[in-house]
Amino acid sequence: MKARYAALVLAGGLSTRMKQFKPLLPLGEGTVIDHVIDTFFKTGVDVFLVAGYRHVDIVAAVKNPAVTIVRNAEYERGMFSSVQAGVRALPPGYQAFFILPVDIPLVRRGTIRRLTESAGENPGRIIYPVFGGRRGHPPLIPAELAGDIAGWNENGTLKAVLESKESLALPVPVGDSFILFDIDTPEDYQELLKQFEERK
Repeated sequence: MKARYAALVLAGGLSTRMKQFKPLLPLGEGTVIDHVIDTFFKTGVDVFLVAGYRHVDIVAAVKNPAVTIVRNAEYERGMFSSVQAGVRALPPGYQAFFILPVDIPLVRRGTIRRLTESAGENPGRIIYPVFGGRRGHPPLIPAELAGDIAGWNENGTLKAVLESKESLALPVPVGDSFILFDIDTPEDYQELLKQFEERK
């Protein structure tokens, strides 16, 4: 039976500031991308991994056969092109979908469960995790908005699309500071490794 929720994990970027390819950086017993995939699967969420730059390397690295890999040939246009590629690849039947850039890898499983529970109680709403009064990742977006995102051609950002739907926003407080923690630089990666070990 197919899960009610999907996750679009965005791994198509160039990792310019990191100087290394973020999805395949070591983390625990695997890689950053392995950890993100595992988080979603262990909470009953199907994973659609959007790859662009070094697509072949990602295909070779992802061992889980249940992951659907989506190729974004236009990855150089930026992250929103990967969002749109992922949304267009989603089959019908899901209630809602997460969007999570791969460089925000430590979101807790409990946070994912809390967001899906909130979506189940509030169908049609855009569920945002909130920590310390700040919205973080991943938002959980109703499937009926997929067409709006896929066809959006104004200011090309996910933020712009979601701001146009602000009346649907539902903030959900979570005890998870990692919804705000992304890795862009080598220093961020060292902090990621430290936080990962401390969390274990």
